[in-house]
Amino acid sequence: MKSAIRQLQFFLIPYSVLFTIALTLKIIFTREEIYFFVNGLHFPAGDVFFKYVTEMGGATTACSIVLILLFVRYRYSLLLASSYLLTSLINFPLKYIVGAPRPKLYFTDSPHAIYYVPDVEVLSNHFSFPSGHTVCAFTTAVVLTFIRPRKWYGYIYFLLAVLVAYSRIYLSQHFFEDVTAGSFEAVVVVTCWIAWFNNRAFFRHPGWEGALSRKD
Repeated sequence: MKSAIRQLQFFLIPYSVLFTIALTLKIIFTREEIYFFVNGLHFPAGDVFFKYVTEMGGATTACSIVLILLFVRYRYSLLLASSYLLTSLINFPLKYIVGAPRPKLYFTDSPHAIYYVPDVEVLSNHFSFPSGHTVCAFTTAVVLTFIRPRKWYGYIYFLLAVLVAYSRIYLSQHFFEDVTAGSFEAVVVVTCWIAWFNNRAFFRHPGWEGALSRKD
C-alpha cells in the first residue's frame, strides 16, 4: 500500500488539498448556495468548453483508453479495465440506494431562474449521487498516474479530472457533493485496488513500473 501511495503522490497530494477545501466549503455553504454560485458563472466559451470536457468522463472515452493501453501493454489495460469495473460495481448500487434527485428535478418548483447550457440534455432523475462521470474521470487519472514513468504527470491528470467534475456541476447534471463523493470513491477504491493488483505474483514482472514504450 505504501508503495502505491508513494507512486501516486503527485496526484494524491493535490487531491488531498482540494478534498479538504471541498469539505470546508460544504460545511460553510448549503447545497443551493454552491449550485447557484456555479450556475451564475456561465459564459459562452465555457458553455462550449465544458460540454466537450465532460465527455472525458464518459464511457466512450473510458473504453477508448482501455483499448489504446491494450496495444501498449496488456497489464496496463487490464488494470484500468478492472478499476472501471470495480468502481462501477460500487457506484451504480449507491445511486439506487441513495436515490438523490438531480438539480433539474430538485429545483422543479424553485423560484430561482436557472441557466441551462444550450444543446445539452439535462438529466432529471434520482441517480445524482455519486457522479458517475466524476468516478470514471478520477479512476482514469489515478491509474494513468500510476503507470506513467513520469509521475509528475499526475498533476495534469488531476487537473483534467477536476475539470470533468466541475463540468458536471456547470452543466447542471450534478450537485457539488455528488462530484466530491464521486472523486473520493474513485481515489480511495482505485488506490487500494492498485496496491492489491500490483502485489499479485501473476501480474508482476520486471519493468511493470517502466516506460509505456517498453514491450512485454
